[in-house]
Amino acid sequence: MWSCGSIMGSDSTIREWLESTRNNGMALGLNTTQSILDELDVNLKKTTIIHVAGSNGKGTLCSLLSASLTLNGESNIMFSSPHLCRLEERIRLDGKPVSAEEFDSSLQSVKSAAKNLATVPTFFETTFLSAMVYCDKIKPRFLILETGLGGRLDATRCSPADICVLTSITTEHTNVLGSDIYQIITEKAAIARPGKPIIVRHMEIKSFEETVNYCAESCAIELLDEPKGAAICEFVKIPEDVTALDEAELLANAVFELLTIDTAVISKAKNRLNWPARMQIVEHHSGHRLILDAAHNPSGLARVKSQLIYLAKQHNSADKLCLLFGTSPQEELDKMLSLVREICQNFSFVEICFTKPTGGRYSPIEPEYLASFDWLDFGVTIYPDYQDALATILGNEPADVGNILSIGSLYLQGNILNYLGKNSDDDLSLMPKQSN
Repeated sequence: MWSCGSIMGSDSTIREWLESTRNNGMALGLNTTQSILDELDVNLKKTTIIHVAGSNGKGTLCSLLSASLTLNGESNIMFSSPHLCRLEERIRLDGKPVSAEEFDSSLQSVKSAAKNLATVPTFFETTFLSAMVYCDKIKPRFLILETGLGGRLDATRCSPADICVLTSITTEHTNVLGSDIYQIITEKAAIARPGKPIIVRHMEIKSFEETVNYCAESCAIELLDEPKGAAICEFVKIPEDVTALDEAELLANAVFELLTIDTAVISKAKNRLNWPARMQIVEHHSGHRLILDAAHNPSGLARVKSQLIYLAKQHNSADKLCLLFGTSPQEELDKMLSLVREICQNFSFVEICFTKPTGGRYSPIEPEYLASFDWLDFGVTIYPDYQDALATILGNEPADVGNILSIGSLYLQGNILNYLGKNSDDDLSLMPKQSN
């Protein structure tokens, strides 16, 4: 069972209560969250709120927005999920994870409110509500909210918002959001708020803009006492073959233009951004070079495939690749594994290591099953324990291993960062300290 990441300074009792909320599973719906928000009497009228949804790229956009605002001297809180190494990552103040004490204090407020109402929130609802409590205490200039799943029934939809953003949308979580792409678009576009702008990444999908516009025309949710009215759609066309970070920059520019903030700071923040487990390069003291990326579905991996190959080719005269892969169940696993194989085909010497990440909502796919795919003539090794995999790989000479590329699961990257000790506040901050 995944621990919620209690660290020195945290209150074990309140963390145990948070851990118990996992037993409530996942619940898409707004009633519980809204009732607890009302009980907490959160007031964010002086905070500008930016709400982001999408299939891929929403976390990258949120992190770039936060880093840009921080660099511009604007106080901001970012709520995101899931976390890599520590629970406190879910609430960042000016890009830095909040302290365990601050997180626990907010958790306690949520627990008390839930007890007063005799209601039981889910784990995600609890962490989101904790972010709202902390925001109410700090009163930052900006709050950035990353949607958990979908949009219409996600807990984050209970928050007011001044600007909404839709990143790229693909077919995903069909058991929850619907099997039809238009159902998924409708679910995510429902983050639109009456009378407020929603910036939308244009998708080359038939009737895409018509579908979003239709949702925007009647986006008010009665339960939230929202006034009737239409959201204001602004579509942003993204050139083909741009990186995920470049795409985030274009969307961030559109947000800053609405906020009348100079967009020049975004490119500066982009160059300094530290978004852990997203194209992250770790130079290990043993001489090994690791590349960690959270791509965990076919559309996401396809988007970053060429960049990953480029990074894995650098400082690699022997053209060797050690690919570490583990993943949770997904609907298009064959497509995902085909993309992994395509990455491997770009290297002269390849060793594929299959393992099991820990910490996910669902049990990981067994490495033996992953190894049964057609891996051509590549070497394949199975490690039921990711720690054994890392100990073995890092125990070999760097020249014999080549560059190490880890993909398939955000949780696996978090496992690796914890194993390597790359989990300090500075390691996890969006704007790490600059060396002199």
